[in-house]
Amino acid sequence: MKRIIYLIAVSIGLLTSCKKQELVETTVYEKIQPADPKYAFFKVLNLAGGTPLINYYLDGSKASGLYSTTGLETGYGYNGIFPDLGYAVTSPGAHTLAARLTSAAIPIADRGLEVYTTPVNFAAGKYYSVATTGIYNTTTKKIESSLIVEDIRPALDTTKIYIRFANLYSGSPNLDLTQSFAGVSQKVATNVAFGKASDFIAIPNPGKLNLYSITNSATSGAILTQTSGGFALAKGRAYTLYLRGVFGSTTYLPTFTFYTTFY
Repeated sequence: MKRIIYLIAVSIGLLTSCKKQELVETTVYEKIQPADPKYAFFKVLNLAGGTPLINYYLDGSKASGLYSTTGLETGYGYNGIFPDLGYAVTSPGAHTLAARLTSAAIPIADRGLEVYTTPVNFAAGKYYSVATTGIYNTTTKKIESSLIVEDIRPALDTTKIYIRFANLYSGSPNLDLTQSFAGVSQKVATNVAFGKASDFIAIPNPGKLNLYSITNSATSGAILTQTSGGFALAKGRAYTLYLRGVFGSTTYLPTFTFYTTFY
């Protein structure tokens, strides 16, 4: 079965003994088209608070691998996103997604320990975001919960910005998202349950510092309000704005951020 785990290819050659025109490129590359039904596309957000550095494995094969300049394996901690931009690619169908502690984990006995595993079923040509959630269990050394959100690609327009709101705030009530710019506000997502995402919509003010507020859908009580900074988003892309943290926790407070979903 043909399986592509991640779009990375590495070639090392000894050039000192080669003569002109002696090197011949024989690697066959395939340009993967958006939503190609031969493949399925996924990314992983590590939103389980307190997780040590991990790397991901698909069906037992390593799918991610971060290394320092010294060759020491690093990985994805809390709020780490793999891949950072775009999607990993695999064959459609049933798979097992797992996470293991890195080879630099402490104590030494924990190195390579599998701390998370879940079955996933990716449909042909579709995109998915997998998010680990909750708080890492330091007793069992497990990430105990996760969720999957399908990412439906909008028809991008180079003059517009597209956003959606994902409620990834563990244990949260349903949430509303309001955007404000120059004193003008508009509600852009309503009644988004934990583990769900709103549809992508086009918003005005490309490149401007839009401010956002998040409220409890049932009570209108404020969960988080931006008063400065805001998000300046580039045209022609689709972004996922998401709230993370653990409801009721004083350690993993609600935090609002975004990542580029499609471009």
